[in-house]
Amino acid sequence: MVLKTLPALAALIGGCALTAGAAAEQHPVVAVVGPGRVQVEVRGLPLSLELAHLEVPEAQRADCQRRLEEAVKGKKAEVVYRPGFGVDAAGNGRVHLVVDGRDVAGVLLSAGVARFQAGTKEEGVFEAPLKVAQAKAEKAKAGLWAALGGAGAAVVKAPASAAAKKIERPRGPICALLDSPYWFAADSAEAAAADQARLIYYPDEAAAARAGKKAKPALDAAAASAPKDEAGADQVFARGKELYAQAIAKGNSPERDELYGQAFVVLSSALTTYSALAEARPDDEALAEKLRSCSQLRYGSIKQRRV
Repeated sequence: MVLKTLPALAALIGGCALTAGAAAEQHPVVAVVGPGRVQVEVRGLPLSLELAHLEVPEAQRADCQRRLEEAVKGKKAEVVYRPGFGVDAAGNGRVHLVVDGRDVAGVLLSAGVARFQAGTKEEGVFEAPLKVAQAKAEKAKAGLWAALGGAGAAVVKAPASAAAKKIERPRGPICALLDSPYWFAADSAEAAAADQARLIYYPDEAAAARAGKKAKPALDAAAASAPKDEAGADQVFARGKELYAQAIAKGNSPERDELYGQAFVVLSSALTTYSALAEARPDDEALAEKLRSCSQLRYGSIKQRRV
């Protein structure tokens, strides 16, 4: 199943949605961590993502993971998200991956290593090609359909019960935002102020570490939320430039990468405020220059990191 460019895509970092006609971002697939789950590097951060509209029977798990590795290994993928795709067991949004113009979910369904599973809301443009792919696999008695014989139709049309009801998101003592490398206490003021739909909870620090999250350095506390005015943004921007300069001075070292990561967080905070102010004051050239400079350094903090 081949997908044309889809105009309505949601990038998982920063909650940014690509508008019609925008070029879709491609992200490296760094690992396949399960029969329906991959790890994708998005703007320097590793994200564990579960594929939408798939149910993998126990007997097909090994074959499904092998097929998935063949489809995405060493490649870049377009990440497509819609709320109607549903969520995984941790309450995080499921996605579609498009590699070389092909929906990876369709590749797996065509091979008969997974079954179609409905999302929480019908998404016809995505679901219809998947149902066609599954029908072809069933007709060819590929994979799981060889064992089911003629009894597959009832299974195909039955939506997963989990998709038909509201899924309660598990909670834990610590949590992190989807696009942040840092975790914080679930009962903290920062957690209360965060977008609850983008919070991921962990049972302990070890689990957060396995997901690539780490404790937030104390120096980032001032930049935990966007400054309220231009003066505050200027202070945060100045701190970001200091961290960036310190990173350059460290040479090729783990300390350099850590400092670039801290600079990214601080500069992102300043950039949020500058962007909001620039929208209200489009003719302010001095503010526009701050916005440009801050954005450039923030981008550099991502590109210069080795990990």
